[in-house]
Amino acid sequence: MRNRIILIASLALGLSGWTPQSSLATANLKPKKSEIAAFLKADVNKDRVLTRKEFRTFVRAMADFGQSTARKIRFFGAYGYAFNVIDKNKDGIVTPLEMRNADEDFRKSK
Repeated sequence: MRNRIILIASLALGLSGWTPQSSLATANLKPKKSEIAAFLKADVNKDRVLTRKEFRTFVRAMADFGQSTARKIRFFGAYGYAFNVIDKNKDGIVTPLEMRNADEDFRKSK
């Protein structure tokens, strides 16, 4: 899911002219239309980052689309835990850079 969050954010930002700083954001990842739709739906204020509330909306939408990690997060109500894993600087928003870093940390842990 972390990989997909990073790519979805990168793609959504790319639609508005923002280019990811790292090829990691697009390497070997092929998002589904449902994933892009979930991010765009969640980012209500269109500021290209997700607040806790927006992140919850994103996870719920992904769970509705059948994404397994999102379904687990929803089942256990672990929205806050998942958000905190990504929001390293604890500023209450998840940025594309934080999502990329969470993805790299996840890859290293495997």
